[in-house]
Amino acid sequence: MNKRAIIIGVSLLTLAAFFSLLGWAIAHSKGIPGSLGINKVFGEATIQERPAPDFTLHLIEGGSVTLENLKGNVVMLDFWSSWCPPCRKEAPNLAKVYSEYRDKGVEFIGISIWDRLGDAEDYVREFRLTYPSGIDPNGAILMDYGVVGIPEKFFIDAEGQIVAKYVGPSSVEDLRTTLDDILSGQH
Repeated sequence: MNKRAIIIGVSLLTLAAFFSLLGWAIAHSKGIPGSLGINKVFGEATIQERPAPDFTLHLIEGGSVTLENLKGNVVMLDFWSSWCPPCRKEAPNLAKVYSEYRDKGVEFIGISIWDRLGDAEDYVREFRLTYPSGIDPNGAILMDYGVVGIPEKFFIDAEGQIVAKYVGPSSVEDLRTTLDDILSGQH
């Protein structure tokens, strides 16, 4: 066997091993990027009020929602994923509070990040989420809002300003307090 054939053979084996390892890692991580994590510190985060970046989200149930079209309402954006245990813990609280506030000029939008469509559909169905929910397929909305972990919630006042941010799962009481404060102009 000549030297060239040995080098080509070793190179091909190395590449095969690399791609096998890469395939195994992608399969076992379910395609979730390693830099995104589940938040470990929970509660209200300090933010500087700023205009909420506009976006259009294609909804799981069909159609789309554009943030700009919701001006005049208080909006809560929930960044979540079906594989996130704290998100799953919080989902019933969000469903409950949304049912209480949706007729008071409040809209919730669920934004699933780095999730599979079928898994996101199952999550919405399992937790009976009736507010608009969609997948941020390329992470553009996530990046515009500076999300670093999930769950994260952004509260936007009727003028389109981000006025509060919560990291981690929120209790029903925390959600109600924040929404009441925004609705009364105290936040």
